[in-house]
Amino acid sequence: MNRLIIILSLLLVPVFISAQTVVTIEAASPDPTLTVRGLEKQIDLFNNSAWEKQEKGIVLLSTEYKKAIKSTQSTYTAVVINGDMKVIKVLNGVISKDAQPAFSAPLDITLGQAEFALIGYDTDYLKDGYRKFLAENFHVGDVVKLRIDGEVHSLDKVIAFSKGSIPPQIELDNDFLFTVVGSKTTLSGCIANYDKKANYQLFIENRTETKPVAVTTKGLFRNQLTLNDGTNFFNWILKKEGKEITRKSVAIFSKVPNQQQSELVMWVEQFPNAKVLTNREAVATMVNNVKKAGFTSIGLDVKGPEGYVSYRKNDLSKTPYLTATKNPNKQVKDDGFDLLEVVLQEAHKIGLKVYTSFNFFTEGNITVNDYAILHEHKDWEEIVQRPEDKGKLLKITESTRGKEAAKGKLLALAFVNPSNKEVQDFQLLRVEEVLKNYDIDGIVLDRCRYDNLYADFSHVTRNAFEEYLEKEGKILENFPADAFKIDKEGTLVKGQFFKEWITFRSQTICDFTGRIRSLVDKYKTEKNPNLKMAAYVGSWYEVYYQNGVNWASNQFKYDDRLSFPDSEIYGENYNKTSYLNNLDFLMIGTYYKTPKEVNRYITLGNILTCGQIPLLGSMSLPDLSVSDQGKVFGASLKNSSGLMIFDNCYVDWNTFFEQMKIAFSIKKK
Repeated sequence: MNRLIIILSLLLVPVFISAQTVVTIEAASPDPTLTVRGLEKQIDLFNNSAWEKQEKGIVLLSTEYKKAIKSTQSTYTAVVINGDMKVIKVLNGVISKDAQPAFSAPLDITLGQAEFALIGYDTDYLKDGYRKFLAENFHVGDVVKLRIDGEVHSLDKVIAFSKGSIPPQIELDNDFLFTVVGSKTTLSGCIANYDKKANYQLFIENRTETKPVAVTTKGLFRNQLTLNDGTNFFNWILKKEGKEITRKSVAIFSKVPNQQQSELVMWVEQFPNAKVLTNREAVATMVNNVKKAGFTSIGLDVKGPEGYVSYRKNDLSKTPYLTATKNPNKQVKDDGFDLLEVVLQEAHKIGLKVYTSFNFFTEGNITVNDYAILHEHKDWEEIVQRPEDKGKLLKITESTRGKEAAKGKLLALAFVNPSNKEVQDFQLLRVEEVLKNYDIDGIVLDRCRYDNLYADFSHVTRNAFEEYLEKEGKILENFPADAFKIDKEGTLVKGQFFKEWITFRSQTICDFTGRIRSLVDKYKTEKNPNLKMAAYVGSWYEVYYQNGVNWASNQFKYDDRLSFPDSEIYGENYNKTSYLNNLDFLMIGTYYKTPKEVNRYITLGNILTCGQIPLLGSMSLPDLSVSDQGKVFGASLKNSSGLMIFDNCYVDWNTFFEQMKIAFSIKKK
């Protein structure tokens, strides 16, 4: 962060944040696979008892204010958050957005070490929305974020800024996570609020040594580092008269120049593009534009989330072609056109590769009541245990979430159960009929995961989990409570085998991708020696375990400086569930708005995968302004092994060509 970005007005009362600075609390995204960032609201007061006399707002109270927070007021919503930024308690919250809290109990909170509380208050729950925001968007177990002017910061930093008298801080010109090409880099920055008369000493520490770093009379510092290949962790340590007063950790990934061949993939989602790509001329125009923009390949969605396919030669699965959709907004005239076949012909004609993507474990859209085959296989549908259902085990379509989706209140897809071997076998039929009948260049896994943490709790999964535990010498006594149980308050209570449950789900997905790999290898031998297998995943690995996917390398070693909220998961057993060995390259959804955020998550991806396979940053065009596209694309080209763009249907070719030129120029720097 620029060292001068935040200046607090000394004329203001210290507990109020300056008007120049916006501090927000960001709720967890309800579904990060659809929306990366959650809802945000500004925090108005910090560690100030005056909140009880205000009409409306959100106050942040930390242990610096009081450990025991009490009030006779009951018309509030309160959220308690721990040092890992995880919600551990919600008072006067709601599970369903159709309900309002009772507001009957007086405020009584005790804060532990590094914990803080957010309290929302107002006079009109619906109109003002402060209590409503906390009540409806914060749930126990959620991981949330504090932001200062959009940048994520720690509680200590937020409190320091709120005071108006900031203690000395280490401010870096670099980010705390970044990638460099080569073995050398320079770290620079300043000591904010530096007092040249004070006896400060600055040190930089790695695994083997601690070195002093010179600081100028203005508090500036600069230090050149030699890096090892891969991940390098450093600690900046500031001392005063020999006593440590603050530290900042930095993780740098050293990328070998030209280590891996660059791949640029233009994603072509099924239905948004199918309504345009209805003939050969339209396809030819699309692939020529993709080629002109400098891309190497197309990622064609051949099995969409509703279950329909984008190819005609379906002799094994008999899955309906996309023209069979029941959604009037997506209907396309059925004239026998084979989208996959024509894309392959036109792309190969000009040297573009075509990777076919499958939405593996989704078989319908609940919101629009569109299912290609799920009505014929109702026993495949996932069984969920969700907070709003207070522990009931229900099919997703029969859950509160499913019913709300069916009424059009939210978007929800119908997942099937990855633990069900019949489900797996059917998905493999689709993969094989494409490998057998079309000259594709590779397979891409999409939604090859569990829906979320709350699935699947069917008898099939119970039996599979029991077998898994038996191999570990453990006995399943109570299901689902031994994994976890949602209680009558809608709170998740971890069971004795919670870690084993997480590992079991990840192992299930790993084993399934091994089955796909075997199929790909068969056709690689028999048909196309250059055939590849890839995957698309979310870059938010710190919570991706909830989807049953471990896309990190089995050589990855967790370091506390990464600050993952559920760090106890990442051990030897979880490492064994990595499916990275089954892939030739990986695309991670770095769906962020700035080069800094993109670089941060690409670096995390590099650290997690240990440079084992090519990693592609993936950008969502709707999330980017045109003026930022080139810079963000360039960040990915420079610091990962390429780029994936989502999606062709959002591209404005008049501006896109120019933005790609900017991106390529950044890569060359």
